[in-house]
Amino acid sequence: MENIFVSDNFCNSDELNKINEIIKKNNWKWGHASKHESRIETTFWSMDLINFDYFTIYLKEVIEKHFNKKFIINRVYANGQTFGQDAAFHTDSDDENDYTFVLYMSKINDEYVEAAGGNIYFNIPNLTYKICYEPIYNRGIFFPSNYLHKACSFTRYIQDLRICIAWKLTEIKPL
Repeated sequence: MENIFVSDNFCNSDELNKINEIIKKNNWKWGHASKHESRIETTFWSMDLINFDYFTIYLKEVIEKHFNKKFIINRVYANGQTFGQDAAFHTDSDDENDYTFVLYMSKINDEYVEAAGGNIYFNIPNLTYKICYEPIYNRGIFFPSNYLHKACSFTRYIQDLRICIAWKLTEIKPL
C-alpha cells in the first residue's frame, strides 16, 4: 500500500537482544488506550521508553537511516495486549509531517501467524476494504500518523503478551 512500508528483519540480533533486555527489566503499566475518548476502547499495557537513549538516539538513527528522513521523537513506548484487548480505530496525529513506526517484539513467526492474530489494520480513505499486516517478530511498519489504524490482540490460542514498540515521529524537513 502506498505510504505504508513493511520491513521484515528490521533489527540485527544485537539490537533485538538489547531491546528485549530493556523491556524485561522495566515495569509495564496498565491503562493505556489508543483513543481515550471512546467508550468502546479497551485498555492495555504500556511501558514508556522516552528516557532510554537506546530508543531515542540509537534506534531513532537506525529508523532515520532506513527511511532516509530526519525526525524529532514525540513519543516512544511499548504496548502490550493480551486476548480481548483490541484497540479502536484511531489516528496518531493529524499533522502531515508526522509518522508512526512500530516494531513487533513478540516471537510470532510464519509457522503459526495465521492462528495468532494480533494484526494491525488500516482503514485507508477511498478504499473499499481494510489492509492488515501480521505482527511477525522483528517486523517494522512505517506509516503516516494520520492513517486510521488499530492494533488487535492475539487470539485465545496465544498466551503471550503481544508486544509492539511505537515511535511517534515528526519529520524535520530540510530548509
